[in-house]
Formats: sequence, C-alpha cells, structure tokens
Amino acid sequence: MEQPLAEAEPQPVRTVDNVEVLKALADPTRQAILTALMKTRDLPVMSVKELAAELGEPQTKLYRHVRQLEAAGLIKVAATRLVSGILEQRYQACQQDLTFGQGFLREHAGQADAALQVALDRYRDGFLTAIQADRRPADDVPAEESYGKPMMFMSDVKIPAAKAAELRSRLEELIEGVKADQTEDPEGVPVNLLLGYYVAGVPDDGGAGDVL
Repeated sequence: MEQPLAEAEPQPVRTVDNVEVLKALADPTRQAILTALMKTRDLPVMSVKELAAELGEPQTKLYRHVRQLEAAGLIKVAATRLVSGILEQRYQACQQDLTFGQGFLREHAGQADAALQVALDRYRDGFLTAIQADRRPADDVPAEESYGKPMMFMSDVKIPAAKAAELRSRLEELIEGVKADQTEDPEGVPVNLLLGYYVAGVPDDGGAGDVL
C-alpha cells in the first residue's frame, strides 16, 4: 500500500534564484525527468521505474539524475510503497512552473546558457524527428488530422511598440490557456510547444523573465 508523506504543498510558481538549480537543469535527462513530473497541473507522483518507462530509458541510468534533482529542491519524495519487499520511493515535482529572473540569469550566464541550450536541443531533436516521421504532403492531410503537422514560424521585423505589446499579451494568453488545459487525457496527443519573444536593445528592468 502506498504511504503518502506529509510534505509542503508544491509551489504554483518557483523563481529560480539558485545556481545549483541551474546546474541541475543543464542536462537533457534531468530536464526530461522534470518535464515528466510537471506535465500536468496536478503534478503526477512517479517511481524511478515509472519514469524509466515514460522516458524509454534504463532505470539504472535515472537514479543519479533523480538524486541531483532532489538535492536541488526541484523534486521530492512524495510517497513510498512496498514492492516485492523493497521500499520504493515515488517522486513529485516541487513546483508547477519555473520562472527565471533576468538579473539572476545575467549574473550566471554560463550556467543559464547550458540549461537553455539543453532545452533548445531537446526541442530541436523532437521537431526534426516529427518532420522525418510525417512525409505526407500538406494538401493530403484531412483537416481533422492537421494537428499532427509540425509547424515553425520565425520573424525579425519592426512593428509599432503598441503592436508589440499586443502581440506579447496574446502570447501570454496562449500560454495561460495551455497551462489551464494541462490535464492528462488518456486519449490525447502529446503536443510539444515552444514560444519565445524578445525585443533587442530594450533596457532590462531587473524583473522576472519568462519560463525557459
């Protein structure tokens, strides 16, 4: 029988202000583990065995990474249970979302660069895999299946400041909408979304940045 542990409730949003957390995020396996444990708003509780099955990785490979994430305070042991006479620990994320203060990232640019590079590499690899897997011409895809076609948009244009503010606001609304719908659907499809926005040359106000 599973025994939940009396722990503090996960934070809705955690602002990263610790170099050890950045270092913990600078690894693709650890980011994948954290993503699995933060994939829904109710924060799933998973054993290392379950994480290994989810990620398609050997179970023995994950133990060290799980310990590092736990040491950085990004995940915690949320429950235990006996499995074949062995006490199994089950893990949960300590937060629903992560944000990064721009000033903190500036002060620790090396570690921030490594963590961001891992995140971008993971997305790039998944995007290219999806491109290779989907060889159907766009006009051969029924409308009800269009969600399966990868898409990417990049822009480098000058627009009025008011239009830029409107664009950023709409992107924030989209992000909040995705977060609000972040529930586990057994019949759903695994969507990977990467959104970014920045204005070159605008002085920083030292506030919090967006989620990586």
